Amino acid sequence: MTFTDDFVPVEGMDDLGEGPAYPTAFGIELTPKVQGIAIAVAGIVGAVVLFTRIVAPVQQSVTELETRIADKELQLESQQASLAQQEEVKAELDQVIQQRVGIYGLLGDSSSLDTLLLDINQQIKASNGGLTQLLAGRLATTVQTLKLLGASDPVVRALYTADLRQFNPAGDAGLITDGTYGPELDGKLERQSVNISFVSLFDQAQAILRNVERLEPLVIIRDFNQTWAIAPDEIDEDVLNRVVRPIATSFTLEVLVPVADPTEIPAPPPPPAAEGEGVPAEGEAPPEGEAPPEGG
Repeated sequence: MTFTDDFVPVEGMDDLGEGPAYPTAFGIELTPKVQGIAIAVAGIVGAVVLFTRIVAPVQQSVTELETRIADKELQLESQQASLAQQEEVKAELDQVIQQRVGIYGLLGDSSSLDTLLLDINQQIKASNGGLTQLLAGRLATTVQTLKLLGASDPVVRALYTADLRQFNPAGDAGLITDGTYGPELDGKLERQSVNISFVSLFDQAQAILRNVERLEPLVIIRDFNQTWAIAPDEIDEDVLNRVVRPIATSFTLEVLVPVADPTEIPAPPPPPAAEGEGVPAEGEAPPEGEAPPEGG
């Protein structure tokens, strides 16, 4: 059954063939193509915004961190090299200090100065150990001549016995500042001088001087002098001139004593003054103790 009266015509049926209607924005119809382009542009803009706001700062932070890590690695390598160099310098310093201690050990100290008189006196007495053999051998004719001239055995033995006659310290120890041992040692050593004289035979004097040079402290002999010894009262001078006679040896013995502790590291020297530094300006007086510049 067909009901034709129930069919109601719809207005606008003629427009069905023209396609669907799309919304518009800002006067632009938002067709699928336009919407696709808009979405693509929005995606690109969003990507740019995301890269600018999020990715770029993170990338910059990563780059800065990598740079800092590289700097820290360089600093670590530099510190390790510095530590290795410090160990090398410390080893060299220890070696130099040991050498310094060894060199200072050759010099005198308070204990060696206290025993210096005893040491020298012992060396002189030790030279008399072979006096009996010496008198019985090379000096036999001389001894016999003296006895014929009336000298007794004790007088003859006393005549040829080495004897310390003088041991006088020449003042207190003084700091060396006169450049005697070079300007490098000025202010670093003290000098103790002792005036020494003894009487002995020539062979004995040689042995005594050799033994003095072998003493523990480093000694320096100055003002060395040898003359004929004065004849004892029991023997006439003319008689003594006809036999082997003793000689009088005198000299000044200098003992060098270090001032500083050899194990202490000395302070570095002051840096050299810059050119023109310390020169008084025109019209100013020079520092006290200094001469005015030429032409001033």
